[in-house]
Amino acid sequence: MLISHYRHKGNMMSDATTFFSEKDLPVSERICNAIREGRIEDIDEMSPYAACIIPMLSALGWSSYQRELIEAMPHYVDHLDLVDLRNLLVILGYESDELKTSLDKVNESLFPALFVGDAGEVWVVIERSDDHFLVFDGNERKAVEKEIMPYKGKVCLFTDMHPTHALPLNNKVQENWFGDTVSHFKKLVKHLLAMTLVLNVIALAVPLFIMVVYDNVIGARSTNSLPFLIGGLSVALLVELVLRMVRSKTIGMVAGRLDYIIGVETLKKLLYLPPQLTERATVSSQLTRLKQFESVRDLLSGSAASLFLELPFVFFFIAVLALLAGEIALVPIVMVIVYALLSVVWYPGLSKDLRYASQARTARQRMLMDTFLGMRELKALGVESAWKENFREVSGQSMTATYKTVMKHSVINSVSQSLMSLAGVAVLAIGTLKVMNGDISIGVLIAVMALLWRVLSPLQGICLSLLQLDQVSQSVKQLNQLMKLNSESENSKTELLMPEIKGRVKFDRVSFRYGPKSDAALMGASIDIEPNEFISIVGENGSGKSTILKLIAGMYRVQSGVLSLDGTDVRQFNAIDLRRLIAYVPQKPSLFKGTIAQNLRLTCPLATNEDIVVAAREANILDAIEMLPDGFNTYVGDNSSAKLPASLVHGICLARAYIRNAPILLLDEPAESLDMLSDSRLIKQLSDRKGKQTIIMVSHRPSHIKLADRVMVISEGMVKGIGTPQEVLQALYGVKQGE
Repeated sequence: MLISHYRHKGNMMSDATTFFSEKDLPVSERICNAIREGRIEDIDEMSPYAACIIPMLSALGWSSYQRELIEAMPHYVDHLDLVDLRNLLVILGYESDELKTSLDKVNESLFPALFVGDAGEVWVVIERSDDHFLVFDGNERKAVEKEIMPYKGKVCLFTDMHPTHALPLNNKVQENWFGDTVSHFKKLVKHLLAMTLVLNVIALAVPLFIMVVYDNVIGARSTNSLPFLIGGLSVALLVELVLRMVRSKTIGMVAGRLDYIIGVETLKKLLYLPPQLTERATVSSQLTRLKQFESVRDLLSGSAASLFLELPFVFFFIAVLALLAGEIALVPIVMVIVYALLSVVWYPGLSKDLRYASQARTARQRMLMDTFLGMRELKALGVESAWKENFREVSGQSMTATYKTVMKHSVINSVSQSLMSLAGVAVLAIGTLKVMNGDISIGVLIAVMALLWRVLSPLQGICLSLLQLDQVSQSVKQLNQLMKLNSESENSKTELLMPEIKGRVKFDRVSFRYGPKSDAALMGASIDIEPNEFISIVGENGSGKSTILKLIAGMYRVQSGVLSLDGTDVRQFNAIDLRRLIAYVPQKPSLFKGTIAQNLRLTCPLATNEDIVVAAREANILDAIEMLPDGFNTYVGDNSSAKLPASLVHGICLARAYIRNAPILLLDEPAESLDMLSDSRLIKQLSDRKGKQTIIMVSHRPSHIKLADRVMVISEGMVKGIGTPQEVLQALYGVKQGE
């Protein structure tokens, strides 16, 4: 097998070299630029792991990988290590298992694999013959043959998770997504239970040591065996310490992996849900809901996880107590029943108070979010005092609800602690009588007291953790409900592949409403738009203008009638693929966290530096970007976007649409935040693009309407008429031709 690199396509001397300097870019961005421009050999110089990316994909059978690889690349990181490389391959559809072994022991059927040797080797192991390995050496940046030897290190074996004829695509809805996810860790859970069993057996060493010392050493007044007993106990305690550290590390790893999986999968689910299910919810409510999922991680990473592992062995210690002291074991059995009754009595009311307190904290959190998002408007309106009073009231409700919950929880804590003390007194009293009767020795009594706390401590801990368990249970229910929702990507198996479209759009009696209780946003709308035609849509606010653009862009699905693209009903296409063929500039465009260059490449990851410069020039923002200290590498998003001129933000969003070079361009009030100079530049841009792509624009400005070939007038969701710009302007505004 040969590893071939793409050759450099040649030096592309352009203006792009003036605006871009890669020396200050992180490794991930330099890798992406090298892929876009065909400079694959430049990746080899960035790091051994970076050098292994293309050879690994080639060995896995990839021939065209540019777009997928760029989208999977870590976001703006300056160092690419083994974890980053494995995560990148996971995103591309390859799960990996890591083995600590020697390379010669790996079955050749498992290649290709990634080998990271103890001596610093970073290899893509492609295949094995009788006397050598064929590898790509990430350090030497070339394919070489290595003699078969016991190279020690880590071997990462990859499993292809892509659907094939052998692995059918499974779109079955998971009723218990969380349970199915946790089941992947059942081997680790078995290991944790096994370690807990060993720990509980070792825990018997201390009470047995005390019993032997009191009965055999002190009672016999002989210290000959004491050094051996102390030595054995020390070894047992050392083993216990090591096992507890290993168990804590394993619990932390499981909690970390679950936290990562839940975070990534929930965000992925939200991203692929139809917009109709997400855009109605506020930002604060969605953030609060995602934050609730953190309770699952807190349960697994906290002390509750160890308590649940210890709980099954409570009865083991009760059995040991019965073996040592007979009926004294009835005391902890009674305490198990009492703790269970206490939970049944207290839990429902406390759970109700907890939910109320959670809702109050959520309301407070939402108000804080609204405050930060609308700080400028609050100050402009001069309503700081009134808003402060509203927040004070919401905070008071949250504090009161939390106080009630804390007080009830404190009462339960005090009662449970008293029950433990009462159990200790009962065991001591019964044990004293048994010692005086000669039924047990003093050593046995002391050992029994030590074992008693091993029984009661997990019971008390579980009783106090029931509230946290209830919160986790609610989060798991919400998580499962979220995962059961149908996402857009799951419906692709019945959809057509996207052909090369020319840009003809036809509405045939299309009707749509946003909700079952909402008025119709569109009612029987019909229009036939030819390829490369410029259509302007006018009408009052709320008449359905933006809805038309969102339907074309695949943001929503037509509920009645037919919306076709080049003669094919758009419902037969995958919504995500459809959006990639349409350039859409919303009424309130946004910039996302990253650089200007990254924002421009969102819609076209394969865009080169040259493409970015061309798009910026078409949007008339090239000079403005050049004046920024870091040019195209200037960070935007978050609060930094507010510091940029509105015309520049709007221009970046326009350039983001231009760079896609789509056959259909949708514009929703493109000049809403522009001054006269910027507006005149926009008019010039649209004039240049007219006739080259289908343009559908919502605008109320006569200067924009005049650019259109035809104008559609819409009112109350219905198309009232279609005419030339002159006819519509005269009818609506009294503007005559030539004015």
